[in-house]
Amino acid sequence: MLPARRLASALVVASLALAGVSGCRSESSVAAYMGSAGDISDKDVDKVWNETYDALTAQAKAEASAAEAAQRDTEAKRKAAGETVTPAPTITADRAQVPFTRTDVLKAMVGQEIYGRLATKHSVQLPADVPYAEFAAQRKLPADSTFAKLYIDNYYLRGLLTQALVAPSATPSDEDMRFVFDQLSANGGVQPGQDYAAWKSSQGEQNLQAVAAAAKLRDEVKATADELHVKINPRYAFDLTVLGIEAEAGPLDLLTADFDDQWAVPVDDKS
Repeated sequence: MLPARRLASALVVASLALAGVSGCRSESSVAAYMGSAGDISDKDVDKVWNETYDALTAQAKAEASAAEAAQRDTEAKRKAAGETVTPAPTITADRAQVPFTRTDVLKAMVGQEIYGRLATKHSVQLPADVPYAEFAAQRKLPADSTFAKLYIDNYYLRGLLTQALVAPSATPSDEDMRFVFDQLSANGGVQPGQDYAAWKSSQGEQNLQAVAAAAKLRDEVKATADELHVKINPRYAFDLTVLGIEAEAGPLDLLTADFDDQWAVPVDDKS
């Protein structure tokens, strides 16, 4: 649950503490056209996803092997003590479950390029002590995986950029505030029975500034994407997060930036 009184810390404090392609191109092997930044291929996306799958598979096998060895050791000790022992079934590893999709991979890769450019523009840098291992563990990711680094870097850069864009006198549009409210309401982040007007009136100045700054970041993200002529293959369609929180059930987007999704040839969905 994310009651209104916690919205300020969820939106701002965490980040403070941490801190020319035309629409006619349609190669199905391209996941995203990124203009001068270079295209991102399906193979690029698969490589990142497979890396985590392989790491989680190896981890599962190692854990199963250790459990199997412990089980057999226990059986041997019981047998040595004179017990009649029926060997338990062999412990084998379950199939690895990757906690993200290929769409999440592409989203992180596109975000890296766009947020990296905006970080340079606003002289924003990642802190030297980003807790990759801790954050990765919370998301059940291998700490040294490419996706973990992409995701965590984007998370911190997004927060730092939002903070850089905070203006004391700024107020968010009612449309943006209502969108945040709807996202929170749909995910248990608003007190039961509280309507939009009551929720909005309970938001402090810090919350309002955070949403207004995130809206500025959204505009800059879209402008940067336009400059690069970004095109996302429909099979991976997504909006880029500009304001989000790490809720108990996982990441929750509160504001996003959409891209020009024109593409010449429709293709099948890809998870």
